[in-house]
Amino acid sequence: MRGNGGNSYGWLLPVGVIIAAISLLGNFKGLLLTGGLVLGGLLIMVAVIMFIALKVSGDEAKNAPEQAAMSPEDAAVYQAARKDLTELRVLNARLKESDIRVASNEICTVMEKILTALKEDPSRISSAQMFLQYYLPTQKNILTKYHQIAASGVNHDELKEKVMNHLADIKTATDKQLLNVYEDDIMDISAEMELMSTSIKQDGLM
Repeated sequence: MRGNGGNSYGWLLPVGVIIAAISLLGNFKGLLLTGGLVLGGLLIMVAVIMFIALKVSGDEAKNAPEQAAMSPEDAAVYQAARKDLTELRVLNARLKESDIRVASNEICTVMEKILTALKEDPSRISSAQMFLQYYLPTQKNILTKYHQIAASGVNHDELKEKVMNHLADIKTATDKQLLNVYEDDIMDISAEMELMSTSIKQDGLM
């Protein structure tokens, strides 16, 4: 009887295993469903962010003023000047005398402004060719030779004084060149202000 009773309840074990498996499978499907919803939400959020970013970027590009293209000749002049300025900055970092290094870095800062202005309006490059093709590379060559002499250990006090005076002259010339680059704009602004002032007086507003 006991043996038969034991056999009569033996079916409960596989049934229990099946029920447990179904329960686990249900939980697993639930986890998959939840994970899928979360992942889907994240993908939608990323897509929205990318869409907004691309739209803003496109609007900025659309509203940005059109930049004139450089001719091959102007591009070659500009790229050579950019290379000279980069090499001059590297050279400045190697100069041991802080006063010469500071003076030369100040000149490089103004030169950078000039190159930026010329890139924005390549039509100005022709008026700055002497500066780009002579003054800038010559300045680099002078400081290169000075660095070699200073590094040799020979007495160069007199030469240092001359170089400092030269840098002061170059700084003045560079400032003047930057002003020349914007000369047309300055004249245009002045003319517009005079015209507006005349109109205001004629209309009895002043």
